[in-house]
Amino acid sequence: MPLRDHFSRFAAIAAFFCGILILASAPAECAAQAGVPAAPAQSGAAAPPAPATDDRRVTIDIAVTDKSGHPIGGLGAGDFTVLDNDQPQKLLAFQAVDAQGPSAAPVHAVIVVDSINSGVTVVAREREQLGEFLKENGGELAYPTAFAFITDGGLKVQQGSSRDGNAIFAHLTGTDSELRIIGRSQGFYGAADRLERSLGQLSQLAALEAKQPGRKLVLFISPGWPMLSMAAIEADLKQRTWTFNSIVQLTNGLRQARVTLYTLDPFNLGRHNPFFYQSYLKGVTKISQAEYPDLSLQVLSEHTGGQVIVNGNDIKGEIDTALRDATTYYSLSFAAATGGEGVQYHALRVKVDKPGLTVRTTAGYYLNAATQPQTDPH
Repeated sequence: MPLRDHFSRFAAIAAFFCGILILASAPAECAAQAGVPAAPAQSGAAAPPAPATDDRRVTIDIAVTDKSGHPIGGLGAGDFTVLDNDQPQKLLAFQAVDAQGPSAAPVHAVIVVDSINSGVTVVAREREQLGEFLKENGGELAYPTAFAFITDGGLKVQQGSSRDGNAIFAHLTGTDSELRIIGRSQGFYGAADRLERSLGQLSQLAALEAKQPGRKLVLFISPGWPMLSMAAIEADLKQRTWTFNSIVQLTNGLRQARVTLYTLDPFNLGRHNPFFYQSYLKGVTKISQAEYPDLSLQVLSEHTGGQVIVNGNDIKGEIDTALRDATTYYSLSFAAATGGEGVQYHALRVKVDKPGLTVRTTAGYYLNAATQPQTDPH
């Protein structure tokens, strides 16, 4: 059955996305608050690049690694070239961040447990390995950390962040009764329901994080939500318009909140192909190109400069790999291009004047997104 018959349920989500991500606000009641001690304020914290005096400044965070994935420090502004649609840009601000230095910029991690798209036994196994991570080094975490849960009952977010892994673990074990997965329909309706819930709660989380200073590493322990790739083939103009507008709002909203996403996939052989998403990594420039898989967790992760990490059942190892990006990174700002009419996609590339290094950053941004959302011409 073509998806056009089911578009009305998705159209409501589109409005929800636009409202949350443009306004960067969410009702407090959308999150269940947990009493975990908050991390103390970081003394001597250097400010991130100065906030824009107008809406044309684009700020991005950049990870630079060697061939083994280890962060590379010691680079200066002159080592970076930013290309906006292949055009070099003048840097307006630059900051090299060393998390262990005396003037480290604020950064915190949010670990998200996905009980919408994971089975009960998988979530239980994940909790065991999360306990190992939290209790390592006597429970002293390297970075302020919070937990969030996307569930059938809504988003649940820990209040504040903490470096006390033991306190977080105590709270984590106390939430078991709240996270039982309720039964859900199967087939297309079940997949569409999980997609709706997952994207809605991601947008809520992004809005909450937009209120916090500094950079945020958001680690989803998840196989990702349904991509609906077969349904995308039959998508009509209305569905592609909704998908395009959702891509625009999430792309800009996550960047403006300084959120970098990571997919930590508890992959089991025979379950699915964890690399199918790679066919959808090209930036979406117009409505006719927009497909549901472009909104997959894996694509969004790579497009924010994060990673898709597939290490089987080694959740702790995946967390450790993702958190490397917090140790040393770079932030820079440049002026966005002046656009014409309509929403316009600008692809970003950052080059480093050193051989053998890998650079990860925001894949792109959209101009005119807040004032000129695309509409269905019919």
